[in-house]
Amino acid sequence: MVKFKILILLISGVLLLGSCTNDDQISTNTPQGVWKITWYFDKDKDETNDFAAYSFEFLDDGTFSGNLPDGSAILGTWTQTSSKFIIDINGAQPLDKLNDDWQILEKTDAIIRLKDDNDTHLEELTFEKT
Repeated sequence: MVKFKILILLISGVLLLGSCTNDDQISTNTPQGVWKITWYFDKDKDETNDFAAYSFEFLDDGTFSGNLPDGSAILGTWTQTSSKFIIDINGAQPLDKLNDDWQILEKTDAIIRLKDDNDTHLEELTFEKT
């Protein structure tokens, strides 16, 4: 009987551990709508104006789109874990500056505040819903 109780405890423990979440699990919480960059700071200067002409969309299929007023778009991908927001966009400057594994500082339906995950390089990025 004691062996049976120990076996039940071991199985329960394994099941409990298996139900815990991992910090790097991919989130399916897609930022809906059209977004603008309202803050981009790189090293020692504000470069927000470099993105003024662009609007951005994060699509459910993991596609990330930088859109210009003339209708052209530069595509990339985005992924989100519980602590990271990863952008990989196939574009020239300034959009290539967005490629990074960003730390999520704040994420709501109206704002996404990010920081470079490299502590030796100050870089911050904020998207706001339009």
